[in-house]
Amino acid sequence: MLCMLDIKAEIKYCIVRAGSSLTKVMAALNEKKKIKTTYSNIANKINTGTITFNEAQYILDQLGYKFTIERK
Repeated sequence: MLCMLDIKAEIKYCIVRAGSSLTKVMAALNEKKKIKTTYSNIANKINTGTITFNEAQYILDQLGYKFTIERK
């Protein structure tokens, strides 16, 4: 069974589950100088599916999650 990651849904799920918002996450990441971009830029990248692996990884790390890559 092939399970493809829908990054938009996964990030939104993690944000809701953490009781946070993308605005709060981006403010924290900008403060830590992990990501230097605006909320609207990241929101657009998430919605269009053009977010980079590193950006998604920083967001999920800020929320207390991590990517796990496993061999099939």
